[in-house]
Amino acid sequence: MIRVSHLNKSYNHPDLILKDISFEVKRGEFVYLVGPSGAGKTTLFRLLFADLKPDSGQVVVDGLDLMQARPARIAKLRRRMGMVFQDYKLIPNYTVFDNVALALEVAGTPRKLIQKAVWQVLKVVGIERQLERLPPQLSGGEQQRVAIARALVNDPQIILADEPTGNLDYEITEEIMNIFKYINSQGATVVMVTHNRALLQRFKRKVFYLDKGSLQTYVWPD
Repeated sequence: MIRVSHLNKSYNHPDLILKDISFEVKRGEFVYLVGPSGAGKTTLFRLLFADLKPDSGQVVVDGLDLMQARPARIAKLRRRMGMVFQDYKLIPNYTVFDNVALALEVAGTPRKLIQKAVWQVLKVVGIERQLERLPPQLSGGEQQRVAIARALVNDPQIILADEPTGNLDYEITEEIMNIFKYINSQGATVVMVTHNRALLQRFKRKVFYLDKGSLQTYVWPD
């Protein structure tokens, strides 16, 4: 599903942010990306989403070489990907329904299909009763559920989640992680950035550890 080979990235600076990074995420896997601040996690995420290009190396996502692909192919790939952020990135004056529906509207999806898809995905994340409320009227956990619903509404094959539980308490974190487990059980590939060590132990998955531009892989024992 995701294959990264000998990836190097700098920002016009002699020191590389990412140094000869290689790894693979198989279809249907759930993996963590961890590491200290400034290690290059956000840069790597942007490369996977084709928001940046590497200095050298290869990034292949769902069979598409992002270095060689035309913008139209990348745009099509992005519609099969879902992004979840720590700070939610919801539009504050849009209702829950409208925040989630926006991606479908931009793609020209008929209104009846939008209504059905949004309702279904809000039900999956347990916030269907809040569809007419605005984000500022919601708790942090509720806002993150909306953000997850927005990422899911296009039925993506890949979910990239950047610290999705970073601002949430223990109980809400457990609920959000159970949603991601369910998403993964339905076939989606999940790559999640986290600093939460307790989370890594509670929900054990393969870990990619990024530090000083280099990557190591750790697999929890059964």
